[in-house]
Amino acid sequence: MDGQARSTLIRRRRDGLARDFAAIAAKLDIRYNSTTDFISRVLDYIDIYFNAMGWFWGSSTPSDPTKKLDPELRDYLQQEKPAPYTTTSSASRLAANESQTTHNPSASSSSSSSSSSSTENPVPAASQFPDGRYAHLWKTYKPLADIEGAQPQAAAERAINAFKNRKDTVHDAAMENCALEHESLMTCFHKGDWWSLVKAKATMCGDENRKFSRCYTTQAKFLQALGYAASTDWDAHKEERIQLHADKLYHQMLDYEQRAAEARAAGREPPPITSLFRPEARPVPSHIIHSADSGNQNDQKDMVVVPGGEKLPEGYTPHTPLKDLTPHERELAIRSVNAEIEQNRAYADEAMPFVQKQQEARARRQERAKGWFGETIGKWIT
Repeated sequence: MDGQARSTLIRRRRDGLARDFAAIAAKLDIRYNSTTDFISRVLDYIDIYFNAMGWFWGSSTPSDPTKKLDPELRDYLQQEKPAPYTTTSSASRLAANESQTTHNPSASSSSSSSSSSSTENPVPAASQFPDGRYAHLWKTYKPLADIEGAQPQAAAERAINAFKNRKDTVHDAAMENCALEHESLMTCFHKGDWWSLVKAKATMCGDENRKFSRCYTTQAKFLQALGYAASTDWDAHKEERIQLHADKLYHQMLDYEQRAAEARAAGREPPPITSLFRPEARPVPSHIIHSADSGNQNDQKDMVVVPGGEKLPEGYTPHTPLKDLTPHERELAIRSVNAEIEQNRAYADEAMPFVQKQQEARARRQERAKGWFGETIGKWIT
């Protein structure tokens, strides 16, 4: 029912109600003027009710309340209306809808250009904000692996820098593991009564100094043997576990030496010695080690017993003869040498392509210099 038909129906019912109230007023002998006022008031309420309940008459065109506003006020509210917030899901649906319109041959050129630009994903794949925040920053983000992959020399340079800094890194970790020994040495020099200070300066704190020096050098060898800071990709959790394990093995070695010394002082045979790096290996009885250490000097190389069966590389001569070391120190020295050789080989394999490129570039520069200045001068120009 349209608006005109509804108004006609309301007017007819209003006239009918007016006639009914007029008849009732005549029968009750009520003054017409007061009845008219009463009827007018009632009909006003009826008009308000029918206008408010337009759905009762089946109207399919709901009225817009903003049309009753002042035009200037309506324009102001339209300008001050906040921009709609578009989430990722709605943006993807909008992009999908617009992409469908791009495939429609009847679409206009303007709509096709706008839809093609909106089909791009508004949220970059590397973004950590699915709602699209900072998308203009994440759009230019490049992972470190991609950057190093595009520059092959970056990995080689990183390997060379790690090789140069590894010794300092290992020594810093060894100093951390020997913090108690270092504190004891400093305390010996700076604290105590006057007699203790005089004795410390006279002896240079010999006992504390020997403990700290042995701890520092031995811990560094343990760290090197276990592969501390050997990888070019630094993993803090992994390196910390290696550092703790090196400290554990060092104190296991000290514990065995103390138990062996106590056994000799009591006139007993020292306990069998177990490998630090291969605990599952068969323990070596102490009398075998003692007989090997006291063997003939000519057969000393063959008589040296090392827990765990570790062997030196062919043709390698250690700085300190193995016969002058304790069994655990022999195992540690051999293990440290083998680990160092393996790590140097790995570094060389990783850095060799970069080194070869540098050498080739240097050779080309020398050839150009020889052509310009002659061979005598050009060979010194790099």
